[in-house]
This record gives sequence, C-alpha cells and structure tokens, in this order.
Amino acid sequence: MPQIRFVVALPSEAKPINHHFGLVRDNNALGFSLYRNRGMALVISGVGAERSGQATAWLRQQLPEPALWINAGIAGHAHLPVGQGLLASRITDKTSGRAWHTHLPAAPPCATGPLITCAEPETEYAESALYDMEAAGFFAAASAAAPVHRILCFKIVSDNPQSPVHGVNRELITRLMTAHLAVIERLAGSIGKPLPEAGA
Repeated sequence: MPQIRFVVALPSEAKPINHHFGLVRDNNALGFSLYRNRGMALVISGVGAERSGQATAWLRQQLPEPALWINAGIAGHAHLPVGQGLLASRITDKTSGRAWHTHLPAAPPCATGPLITCAEPETEYAESALYDMEAAGFFAAASAAAPVHRILCFKIVSDNPQSPVHGVNRELITRLMTAHLAVIERLAGSIGKPLPEAGA
C-alpha cells in the first residue's frame, strides 16, 4: 500500500479524513496529534506556517518512509464561491516573498490556482488567489522529505469578500471537507507521478 501523509491545521479539517480512511489516534505520539492506519498518517499542526512546517518535519521523523505528502484544508479566495476546491499551482509566502511552483498531477481531479500564505487571516483578497496560513510552511518542510511531484496542496474555499472569514466555523469546515473526500481520495491515489518535461 502506498504511503500517504496528510498535514492539516485544524481538528475540524482532520475529522472527515480520519473517518473516511479509518485513521486512528496514535496515543504514543508526543508533540502533535497523529492518526494512522497502515500506510496512511495524518498530523494536526495547528494554525500558521511555522506550526505547519514543524508538524511536517516531525511527521517525517516519525515515519521516514518515502510518501506522498498532502496539505488539505480551507482557504479564502478573492472571487471563487465557498465550496470550490483547488490544487495550488504556485505557493507564495506573503511575509518572506519566497515562492514555489508545484508539480500538478497530469489529470488533476479539480481546478488549480495560485495560493498565498499569510501570517494573519486575509480580509482584503487583493489578488485572484487562494489565501491560507499554512501552505508555505508545509511545502518548505515537505520539500526536504519528498520530491516536488509527491507534494500536493489542496484547499477548499471557505471565505471570500461576500462571505467573510469571521463567518467560518467548525461545522462549515467539516462540511466542506466532507464534500471533497472523493477528490482527496483521488489525490491520495495519484501517488504523485511526475509530469513529462516540456517538449518531451
């Protein structure tokens, strides 16, 4: 069975994934909440890029086998509707300006678009992009654990200018994650095959 590593920020993001894949809490794990079932594991990082990076590095230490890494959760967007799921095609750290281009599956199971990681919840939505608080930390740490084609960042729009971030709650988050379990399962089954080189 392929090795899959999920990194999520919130228990409300984790709950549907844990239930769907039968992941059970590892009570021996110290430092972060860890859920496992055979080749799959999920860690709850807490909010923020630093925590996400720390949890990703910690999970790699706990389970060093080669794996497909998936950061899943919610994000804001300038204009897309609440409930739209996207794979991040580019991740930018708003604080440092550092950016990463991701390698998407050859046939993505959902739409794709750029993502900006912020230190605080976004309320201006100045660019046509996803806005989250974890992806940059996750991607930087996951890049030390896996080749880029085995690192995916899947976000579901939870807020936009018409539905502000202060209206987001645990029930909405869990509902959004549950609605996209089929996409998450397809991502977990993709095993991150690299795309052919341009012109190949």
